[in-house]
Formats: sequence, C-alpha cells, structure tokens
Amino acid sequence: MLKEERQRLILDKLNTDKKINFVELGKFLDVSYDSIRRDIIELEDKGFLKKVHGGAVANSYLSVLGTKKNGSSSSEELAILSKKAQKLFENRQTIIMDGGTTNFFMAEQLPKTLEATIVTNSSPLAMALNEHPKIDVILLGGTYFKRYQITLGSEVSRQLEHINADYYFMGVNGVHLQKGMSIRHYEESLIKQKMMQAAKKTVCCVIEEKINVQEAHRVCNFQQIDLMITNLKPTDNALKDFQKQGVEII
Repeated sequence: MLKEERQRLILDKLNTDKKINFVELGKFLDVSYDSIRRDIIELEDKGFLKKVHGGAVANSYLSVLGTKKNGSSSSEELAILSKKAQKLFENRQTIIMDGGTTNFFMAEQLPKTLEATIVTNSSPLAMALNEHPKIDVILLGGTYFKRYQITLGSEVSRQLEHINADYYFMGVNGVHLQKGMSIRHYEESLIKQKMMQAAKKTVCCVIEEKINVQEAHRVCNFQQIDLMITNLKPTDNALKDFQKQGVEII
C-alpha cells in the first residue's frame, strides 16, 4: 500500500472514530507501529491531526481536551505532570509557557487563586486562562502559525527581550542525552531559545514516550535545562542516565 493511500485511510478513520490508536491502526492497515507513528507525525506536521500519547485526535485543542475529560492514559500522565509542576508556581511570579498540549493542560489546571503573569505565544493557552481572574496574560504577537496555533518570528523575539521571567516551561517533542531537547519545526526552535534567555530557569515537562526521542531541530543540550518533570518516578530505570547529568528530575 502506498504511503499516500495509507495516510488517506488514517484520516478517514480519524473522521469516523474521532480518536485513533497506533496499535489498532497497525493491525487495521497491516503495517508496523513505527510506520504508523511516522505517518501520524507527518500528518500532524501538515496540520491534519494532533498526536497524543499512543494515537491521534483532530487538530484542535478542544478535541484534545475532550479526550482528557473522557479519560485516557495520556490524560493520566498529564495529570501527574501538572500536579508536580504546580508546586513551582507561586504568587507574583512571571512565567513563560509556550504552545503544546502539556502546557495547555497545565495552564487550565492552575489554581484559580494564583496571582501571576503568564507570557505565551499560544492563543489556546491564553484562552485557557480566561477563567483565572488573578492571572494576567501577555500574548506575544507575531506571525501566526496556524498548524500549531502559536505565534513565531522576529516580532516575538523582539518582545521577549523585554521579559524577565522566573520560569520558562518549554514544550518539546523529544528528550535525548546526546541530541538534547528537540522539536520538529526550525523557527519554533529559535523562539524557544529566546524564551530560555528570558527566564531564570527552564523547566521541561515530558511524558514517557518523549524520553530518548530525537527530532529534527535541537533547542538546547539536556544539561542546559534546570528541571525535568515526568510522569515517572525519579528513580525509574528509564531516567537512570539522565540522573547523572546535573539536572534536577522530579
């Protein structure tokens, strides 16, 4: 079966089922898990869907939110991450949070009593904070990248030069000891570097499937971040080599 035909069938199934699973798709199309994963990543980069843990949903934060409310393994992992991350948030902080499903969920679950300023280039994340009366939101303006629903470009970089944040919560697609923190879009990697420069500390919240994964564009070395939060216990064997790098892991 040609790749184009396979991807068309994946989109047809997503349109019918609303959420698709890698393992089930592999059986349905009689191809390997890795082939399905590559197809999903390619379709996500084209803006047709949103990759979530073990599968995909329609390319909408509202659709991803729906899977969380219905309960899924990804929502459980995100709940663990959010609970750990919330311990870092304090009143009167300035926090940078970029786009991505993890940061979106974390922002939505912040306490309604928190008094803080959130700086973001993600319009869905900014909207998620509408119900938080004591959080001020600075939405960075620039070229709007529809595929990921974020702003990018020189204007975003210029605005970041005026920000002195306490923390930067950086979303990534892969965490690798040798290849560092990486994502799939080049220009976004440059914005993330500027966000790191604008904050005292950089935090990465990653679910298990992103560990030991490398994507096309490096943001920084692993050792350049200050803290990594995962859904795993810090003593988990998957984190053993990362524990030796001088980066706090919780």
